[in-house]
Amino acid sequence: MKNIVTIGLLVGLSAVTACGGGGATAPGKTKTASNDTVLHGKDSHPTHDCGEHGEGKQQTFDLHDEHPDKTFAPCSKSGSHDHSSLIHFEAVENGVKISIEARDDEVTLLGPSVKERDAVLVYPTGPNGEKKEVEVPLTHAKGGYKGEKIIHWNELQKLHDEGTRIDVAIYDHDKSSGSHEEIKFSVAISTGKSCEKAADENPQEITMGKKGAPDLTKDQLGAPMKTDAFMRHCGLADDAKAQICAAVKKGKPLGVSVNVSPTNNKVAACIDRAVRKLSFPQSEKLDVVKQSF
Repeated sequence: MKNIVTIGLLVGLSAVTACGGGGATAPGKTKTASNDTVLHGKDSHPTHDCGEHGEGKQQTFDLHDEHPDKTFAPCSKSGSHDHSSLIHFEAVENGVKISIEARDDEVTLLGPSVKERDAVLVYPTGPNGEKKEVEVPLTHAKGGYKGEKIIHWNELQKLHDEGTRIDVAIYDHDKSSGSHEEIKFSVAISTGKSCEKAADENPQEITMGKKGAPDLTKDQLGAPMKTDAFMRHCGLADDAKAQICAAVKKGKPLGVSVNVSPTNNKVAACIDRAVRKLSFPQSEKLDVVKQSF
């Protein structure tokens, strides 16, 4: 399973003079200001568009999306001439990998606190609703910095509907001028709509005097999940149990919920994906199909 979301966090590349330096760096050139601080020319690297500022702004990463999505995170308040970065969310073997490629006019990676250096922190919501601070390790790169970190499957609170919220904080520190800015945005990681929510959104309608098509039988609806062949590749342990609920209409699942005991988000996400790919008997009615393994 390899799903990527690319989030462009925009903020451009200002000249060294704007940061209190002693003269602009020529385009395409890099200048070292101290042991760890690196200055980059204003026109050395392109910037990106800016996402929306404001509380409550949240982007979504679909764990099952087979095509990379691209969206933009907020720019620095001083505009895209100050700092920009691309953030990729990718479902991998061990969890969700977060990768950062930043374009920054002045990069400082060493310092006792995030207020004295450039840093990227992510805060996934854990299984018990607690927020865990995770810092993404960064290294200098052409035009800025880069880094990556994996949020493990067992660190995700919820898989379907609103999923797990991950807050991202990017700290942009310009050592030469002493300026510091914190840029925040949030990402919801989800497998999609749950079985229960899909059922609630599609209530049964009965028209008096109108005869509809006969209801599908339990055996007809359950046939696609009669055996575990469709999910065998997910690696459900012999001593584990999986409860599956699929809300189906017109032959396709509109919502899926998977609970694995003992809890295993990796296996649950894999089974969820497998169920959403199944084809069921056609019906204009919404049917709820449940299966246990």
